[in-house]
Order: sequence, then C-alpha cells, then structure tokens
Amino acid sequence: MAELRALIRETLRTQTCWSLPVGSLPPLVGLGGWGIDRGVDTRTGRTLTGHDWVEAVESLTPAERTGAEAVDPSVIVGQLHAHAAGVEVGPLGSSPNLLLPIDLSAAATEDAPLAPVDGAADFDAEVVDALTASAGVDVDRVFDICARSADVHANLAGLEVGLRHILERGGTISAATLSVDERVHEVRSLCATGAWA
Repeated sequence: MAELRALIRETLRTQTCWSLPVGSLPPLVGLGGWGIDRGVDTRTGRTLTGHDWVEAVESLTPAERTGAEAVDPSVIVGQLHAHAAGVEVGPLGSSPNLLLPIDLSAAATEDAPLAPVDGAADFDAEVVDALTASAGVDVDRVFDICARSADVHANLAGLEVGLRHILERGGTISAATLSVDERVHEVRSLCATGAWA
C-alpha cells in the first residue's frame, strides 16, 4: 500500500494544482466515516488528527456537516492524496488539470458487498479499456459504462462529471496512460494521466 500511495502521489506532482469534480469543497475532508480520526481542513490546508480532528468536526454548522457527509468517498480520497503530495486542489473550474477519482467495483458505500460481485472484474477491465484503448476516449461508451456502474457497486460519478465538463467546453480527450494498475486484496487500483484540448 505504501508503494501504491507513493506512485499515486508521484503522478499528482506532475501538476501543481488540480480541480475535483465538485462544485465546492467541504470545509473538512477526512476518514471519520470509517472511524479514523484524520483529515484535512480545506480552508487552512492543515492536517488534523485525533482530538484536533474531533474538535474541528464538532465546530461545523449543521449545513457544513451535511455537505461534508455528502461528498463521495472517492473525492475525499483524491483530496487526501493531493494534500499528501503537496499539490493544491480546488473545485471544478479552479484548474484546467482535472483530478477524477473513481471507485471501481469496490466502491466505499454503505451497501457495498463484502466481496466482488459477479462480473465486477470484467466491468473494471471494460472501464480501463474504454479509457486507454484508442487514440481518443469514446465518451459515449464511457457514459454507457457509467450508467451500468451501480450493478457492480462501482462509483464513476466523478469521471462522468469531469468528462461532461470537458465536452461542455468543446474539448476532446486523449486516451489515458496508466501509471498504476495494481491489485490489493482483490481491489484494482488505477492511476492514469491523459490530456484534453
């Protein structure tokens, strides 16, 4: 896992700033939902742990807390990786460099299965192929895959939002180049870079 994290952060350091597929950042992002008292205050950029994290969470208004709880786990993990890599991250539109975190067939949701469901590995392979196989990404194919993602407990919402953002600007998307493709405990983890113009 340490090697995997290092490779992801190395990829993130190829740019100094990124935008996530969200309209705004919550004041806090962290792993509290998994019982880990660690996160980042997005307003100050400080890492918070232990009592400091608990105090920061308790200081949120009800609206801020609701907003923080509504953020996709993949976005939280993406932001935590960016913070650890020492690069800036903001909401959609804050940078032309899009960071599109996704959860393949092991999405961290309340109703996620304890083991991969039938067809999950094939689905994950289809996602990778759609993003890497040709000179340009076939966005219609990717949108079709996104529409089927819930069947295998994947969460490709961030990918879909990011691609729509590019298309709304008349952009085209090059095939992605994988920098990480590893399996840890049957979970396939990817990191890839591509370009849009």
